[in-house]
Amino acid sequence: MDQNRPLLRLISGVGKKGPACFAIEARGKRLVLDLGEGPPPGCLPDVAAIAPADALILSHGHKDHIGGLSLLAQLGNPPVYATEIVAGALPKGLPARTLPVQGMSEVLGIAIETGRNGHAPGGVWLNFAIGDGFLYTGDYSAESILYAYDPPARAVATALIDCSYGDYQTPLAECWSELAAHLGKGPLLLPVPANGRGPEIALELMRHGLRDIFIDDAMQKAVRQLADPAKVSLCDGLVQQIERLAQIAQPIDGPRGVMLAASADGASGATARLLPEFERSGEIAILFTGYINPNTPAERLSKSGRAQTMRWNVHPRLSDTVTLVRNVQARTVIPAFCDHAQLPKLSAALAPARVTMDAVVAI
Repeated sequence: MDQNRPLLRLISGVGKKGPACFAIEARGKRLVLDLGEGPPPGCLPDVAAIAPADALILSHGHKDHIGGLSLLAQLGNPPVYATEIVAGALPKGLPARTLPVQGMSEVLGIAIETGRNGHAPGGVWLNFAIGDGFLYTGDYSAESILYAYDPPARAVATALIDCSYGDYQTPLAECWSELAAHLGKGPLLLPVPANGRGPEIALELMRHGLRDIFIDDAMQKAVRQLADPAKVSLCDGLVQQIERLAQIAQPIDGPRGVMLAASADGASGATARLLPEFERSGEIAILFTGYINPNTPAERLSKSGRAQTMRWNVHPRLSDTVTLVRNVQARTVIPAFCDHAQLPKLSAALAPARVTMDAVVAI
């Protein structure tokens, strides 16, 4: 390995589902990319090998990407960089230096291009002008009907890409068809992340004429933010629809209609309170639409058969991954957030690019 080339260290998040944490070493600086927690709850990356750090850059505000901020001291308390929307949700007393949602910026003399990731409010992918070019997507989705996605176009040699779904190919339209089959059969609880697929599913319910939509306080706050401070993350022309959703969605005051509440795994928030009450009633359906965190109420209820599960796409399908790799002409691809067993299928699909999960990669 050429010791003069920038290096990417894969601390956590490659080879199995785990908290996002990666580090770039370039031009005498060490930039840490994301600092997550879980799944499962309490799982944190081992940051000893990348301390001290010169900066922490956050791709978006989900727990598996920012939940490890308690480790900042171990990293030497580097400055934190995030978009204004993500920074606004960070713990009080943790100032962040602002990255644009779209555009060019600079961190410690390194030029960075950012674009909307189609996954979460204020979420971005990051393209670094180091080595022969390096792209980190964080989590992204090319299909979202709510969150805008700006496809990266600048050529890079190396790309660290969200491959959470591996070789999965089912389109989002089919996810809606599966969800629709659960409607109209009585009260339905959808545990969801308030700053992710929660508002997106609620919007789709409204678009299909459903008016009995009930949301918890976290969802109400998220929808209001999407209507104004976070509207830059929306697909074009959606502000009025989000405002309409905020008007028709009612607070959850009992089991009726379709109820959307956080957290998605039932371990905290409104669902931690609602699930013990609702699971005793056979008249209330419970449907999880995302990853089932180990050692959580979601796992217990789904394994027992009390709750059903399905997937609502919030990560790229294999076809989206192939399109991205072709567009940026990546020669080396590191698939993130999927199991090592997916490596042969991804290697075949992304050839002639080299696909690797090596712990250290020259950029």
